[in-house]
Amino acid sequence: MADGQVDPPRDAPGSRTRQRADRQPHRNEDPISTAAAPTTTPAQPSGGARAPRSVLLAGGGTAGHVNPLLAVADELRRRDPSVQVTVLGTASGLEARLVPEHGLPLAVVPRVPLPRRPTLDWFRLPGRLQEAVHAADRAIEEYGAQVVVGFGGYVSTPAYLAARRRGVPVVIHEQNARAGLANKLGARWAAEVAVTFGGTGLPGEQVVGLPLRAPIARLLEERATDASGARRSAAAELGLDPDLPTLLVTGGSLGAVSVNTAVSSAASALLAAGVQVLHLTGADKDRAVRARLEGLPGAERYHVLPYLSQMHLGLAVADVVLGRAGAGTVCELAALGIPAVYVPLPIGNGEQRLNAAPVVEAGGGLLVDDAALDAAWVEEHVIGLLVGADAAATRSRMAAAAAGVGVSDAATRVARLVEAHLPPATDDVLALGATHLIGVGGAGMSAIAALLAARGVPTSGSDAHDRPALPGLRAAGVQVFVGHDPAHLGSARTVVVSSAVRESNPELTEARARGLRVLHRSEALAALMADRDSVAVAGAHGKTTTSAMIATALVEEGADPSFAIGGSVLSDEGPLGGSRDGHGPVFVAEADESDGSFLAYRPLVAVVTNVEPDHLDHYGTREAFEEAFTRFARRIRPGGLLVACADDPGAVRLVEQVREPLAAAGTDVVTYGRAADADVVVGDQVADGDRWSVSLTAQDGASVEVRLAVPGAHNALDAAAAWAVLRRLGLSAEEAARGLEAFRGTGRRFEDRGTVGGVRVVDDYAHHPTEVAALLRAARTVADGGRVLALFQPHLYSRTRTFAREFGEAFGLADVVVVTDVYAAREDPDPEVTGALVVDQVPAGTVATFVPDRLGAAAAIAAHARPGDLLLTVGAGDVTELGPVVLELLGATSSSAGASADPGGGPA
Repeated sequence: MADGQVDPPRDAPGSRTRQRADRQPHRNEDPISTAAAPTTTPAQPSGGARAPRSVLLAGGGTAGHVNPLLAVADELRRRDPSVQVTVLGTASGLEARLVPEHGLPLAVVPRVPLPRRPTLDWFRLPGRLQEAVHAADRAIEEYGAQVVVGFGGYVSTPAYLAARRRGVPVVIHEQNARAGLANKLGARWAAEVAVTFGGTGLPGEQVVGLPLRAPIARLLEERATDASGARRSAAAELGLDPDLPTLLVTGGSLGAVSVNTAVSSAASALLAAGVQVLHLTGADKDRAVRARLEGLPGAERYHVLPYLSQMHLGLAVADVVLGRAGAGTVCELAALGIPAVYVPLPIGNGEQRLNAAPVVEAGGGLLVDDAALDAAWVEEHVIGLLVGADAAATRSRMAAAAAGVGVSDAATRVARLVEAHLPPATDDVLALGATHLIGVGGAGMSAIAALLAARGVPTSGSDAHDRPALPGLRAAGVQVFVGHDPAHLGSARTVVVSSAVRESNPELTEARARGLRVLHRSEALAALMADRDSVAVAGAHGKTTTSAMIATALVEEGADPSFAIGGSVLSDEGPLGGSRDGHGPVFVAEADESDGSFLAYRPLVAVVTNVEPDHLDHYGTREAFEEAFTRFARRIRPGGLLVACADDPGAVRLVEQVREPLAAAGTDVVTYGRAADADVVVGDQVADGDRWSVSLTAQDGASVEVRLAVPGAHNALDAAAAWAVLRRLGLSAEEAARGLEAFRGTGRRFEDRGTVGGVRVVDDYAHHPTEVAALLRAARTVADGGRVLALFQPHLYSRTRTFAREFGEAFGLADVVVVTDVYAAREDPDPEVTGALVVDQVPAGTVATFVPDRLGAAAAIAAHARPGDLLLTVGAGDVTELGPVVLELLGATSSSAGASADPGGGPA
């Protein structure tokens, strides 16, 4: 308790809103509670000044190690210009030249190759390795490295061993599909293991792609904004014709005789077909190729170079690339969306075949064995990709398939993993300086803008449209612009974006050009949370409601929390909005897993409502989705708490994986659900007037009845999670239950829009099959014998394609459903995916109709309605705007029938 502060007595006037910031939980108060977590802070230098953020990047020897290392170094410095980046390398590798040229300090260690089989070098290894480990240890100490990042190779082994000795977190990036010895060793204790390709076998691998070299990253941006201009500019520099179909041939920096022979032997056919060839032969291998071109008609279109230092120029011109399948080549071509013919190196451990496999399987490339590649193969398989009636269409399909597998932001992904183990860039958000948010009208972005303004940060923002959140932001002191223009940045020092903002956005382009700090929305939120005891609520569904319940109860019980939630929070005293800057020690945040950004947080308490696969457009597989939640749980601060649902199989698997390592860090795990062995058992929900009563019983003996203002078994589960969190934060079981009773819901979660002609209209954000099913079950209890009608707008083409069957089955719980077309959100249109996919899967007992036009769909559902019905508008897109349209249509029908209309809302 702070000096001079005394809590008012329980019955003091105004005690329901008293300050409780100084209250601490005690183990003898509630057995389920844990002691307050220790606050982990980075070491401070003498005098109290904050130590600079420092990263040591280890890697070298080959371009395969050095190029991704430099890409990550660039990204780390771009994201935080004050970060100290040092490279650990050898005096003889490629890094000895490239690192100083890049403006980075190079700390040198002796070169220590690990013998792959018994030789005399085994006897020399211990001494050499010890010397290298000591050199790496000195570098960590000298530069104050807080994270060591290894990219494999000779240098990484001593770096990993020195970091382990000092207790410095290690982040690994493995370039190839088959991991090298150094990374196999380091991955055993690494904090993060990032890989270019899945299936390496490294423990805890996270597929992030390959960080792109700066010229390739720039070419990617140029192709996105002006592909034709990029091609013509590169062609002019290389002396090529930009209008000819162009084949780029490369065997890597050293060249490949077999590739050179096969392609140049097919030169006559290639030239006769009208193809232009740019052939990079490798040093001292061009003479044989040139000899085969002598006297051939059109030979002036067959350009031979031993090596091309500006490889990005060749890629800018290439329509098809034929060459080896090194990890760098495969990843760059996939990211750029260039069709390719891969010829894996016939020696080694087979890694090149594995490198190319994902692109080839997706249809973005062809694979041919080195022994099978000859002139006849080139003539049969390659010429048809470049010329002919179907060539352009085929290349277009291959390009799209390759780009679908490619990763353009791997450097950002690796940088985020590194930053997750660094101290915050600042303890004071004021150090961000003037901050501009692009897409400020979104639920998450508007919450952050309001919080920044409340903390005294000069804040501005822009949005493409005049959205409902903008007036409130203006009232909060945020300068808001409608439309995007580079001039809107003004004097901003920091720019905040969400995953929905594309690199081509003119404001983001200007921010990059100026060298401004660019933060993802989650990073800005992490900065706001840095000095608080944070609660992060994650899950494929239920996180908005659960976080809002926690925040409402804390407000009700006088704890004065801060919060940032993706929806307007409702309470008995009126709307609390989606954000609040309180003076208490707790910050409650809805943690978005859709793009992996929830890994930016280091919460004291983490809630996982479920781990049901979603956002597979980002994660690719269920396994990758679940692995992200494992990493999220491991980011809980030592001494904290994980709260997870015992009824969800994915959450159960999560608890099984993390319970032991969390326990080692002093972090407790509490499960909740209907299962008898849950730590908090949830009873049946019983209607109680205009409330729904549910019993919560903890294994420690605490038991309460909570009277919720929101219906549905899913809301009862969310309340159980919130109750467990509130007890950990210091509220008694009874105080937590009372606080939850003040929760009245959130915007777009069973939000009543009005009743006309006896038809009640409710709006809900449900956009996943499980959410839809839970919504319809709750609606059935509220309808009290009436019919349940639904107007559904699918959200995202990828989600609709993946879960069409599950959506259809869920809508079997309704009496009537009208499905409109897909809300694209951040995705490009897919003409093969429409709402009809969902309608086709709805069981026969439900009336189901596909009406693509939104207004037509509103009219269709209104035409089905009759007195006593409960009509739902459902989805995460702009279907919410159709609630008033449906009410107006119902009113017109009711008036024409002579019925009275009640424009007010029904019972909650």
